[in-house]
Amino acid sequence: MSPPERTTKTDVVSDFRRGQILEAARQNFVRHGLADTTVDAIARSAGVAKGTVYLYYKSKDEILRQLLTADLAELHDDTVPAITADGTLEERLRRFFAAALGFYDRKRDFMDHCQTGMSIELRKKARQKAGLVFAAQAEAWQAVLARHGLDRASAQATARAVVSLAYGLSVQRLKGWHADSVDNTVSTATSLVLHGVMRS
Repeated sequence: MSPPERTTKTDVVSDFRRGQILEAARQNFVRHGLADTTVDAIARSAGVAKGTVYLYYKSKDEILRQLLTADLAELHDDTVPAITADGTLEERLRRFFAAALGFYDRKRDFMDHCQTGMSIELRKKARQKAGLVFAAQAEAWQAVLARHGLDRASAQATARAVVSLAYGLSVQRLKGWHADSVDNTVSTATSLVLHGVMRS
């Protein structure tokens, strides 16, 4: 068995610089939009030289891809454990809807710019990565619903519906189509799903 790799001072500095650049990029994307954000502006906000940005990232698109990848990992980590952790079906639903809505509320400004400013290629890659998160959520829900007595087909269909409902409600909030509180939205969505599950 080989010894664990040691973290060097260079690794620590690199991680810090990457974090600085990513945070500066996120702030610029939110403030100025994707199209109007430049690598120069990101470098200024991060307090580093433009060349330093290019040491870590080849382009603005690569920075954006990194941010989206990190955000989708966060969405996965916020929502899938909310489904799989112990609790009643109602408790799991409430946790899941609260986590999904909370994630999109926290990322509202950034996600709004991503919806409108991404290139077609980047949007396609983001959809693929998001699809993996939604698939993991649906798989977790399917296992939970099967344990609550739903047959395989019903559990699969209901799992997809729950995930779609969470995403749809999140998008509606992003677009400002409804401004109900997260708590009220979570309660309504949970009741709707529970009513449907109990009837099936």
